[in-house]
Amino acid sequence: MLLGHDKIKKTFIRLAKDGALFHGYIFFGEKSVGKATFARSLANLLEFGEFAESKESNKRVLTETLIISSRAESESLGIDQIRGLKHFLYSKPVNSVKRVAIIDGADTLTNQAQNAILKISEEPPETGLIIMVLENPDSLLPTLQSRFQKIYFGRATSIEIKDHLIKTLRLGDKEAAKITSLSFGRTGRAISIATSDEWKSLNKEAEILLAHGSNSGAIIKEIADADNRHKIKPFLTEVISQACGDPEKNHLLLKSVMKRMTYLGDFNVNKRLQLEAGLIWKT
Repeated sequence: MLLGHDKIKKTFIRLAKDGALFHGYIFFGEKSVGKATFARSLANLLEFGEFAESKESNKRVLTETLIISSRAESESLGIDQIRGLKHFLYSKPVNSVKRVAIIDGADTLTNQAQNAILKISEEPPETGLIIMVLENPDSLLPTLQSRFQKIYFGRATSIEIKDHLIKTLRLGDKEAAKITSLSFGRTGRAISIATSDEWKSLNKEAEILLAHGSNSGAIIKEIADADNRHKIKPFLTEVISQACGDPEKNHLLLKSVMKRMTYLGDFNVNKRLQLEAGLIWKT
């Protein structure tokens, strides 16, 4: 479900209706604010005539859309993933106004892959549309950025998220308010917290950590276990979320965890050591 992007939605519906869409866009903003969902909804509009926002309507098979994304957080999008893009975009659509290529996680594109996209954008096909989805457009080459229009996706308001949780997921007012406070204004995150058992478990573990400090060795050991490495960043995000409820009390923890979150972006670091170091902020 898309929340907080009504103005952008109206603009793109009008552009599609008038046949005035640009050849390429960069959808950027924080994680879980609806960038990729919006891109797929636009593809639905071009193929089926409906800007699909619900999870159900977005399940339609898009025969004129190519979605490229990395399979893992540590994986880059290289030339091999981009190689067939030109042929796809230059083939005339049968069921849609345009053939749409959505590159999700475009900030992981290698320079070689970016240059391949740049060549396509220099002579873009009339019936082709490229949408690159990422957090920070500055991760792309300046020459590539200049060929695309940038569209910023911000956070939804607390009222929008809370109302959505109550109306759509049938949550009680108290539970919806708590999840909204932990969502950072990110719709996807709010829904994940509300519907995912793993998110609920991470929230509980973060609560225990904050209550017992760095003496919560069992939790730290469990998250750092090799089988749970994928939980490290989501867990630290939950810790930050809850610690922000009392920033004065938790300023040392917040400083420590945010520092380690930056280091975790480096594929070569020992994630277990970074986790343990980040959570030792008091005795």
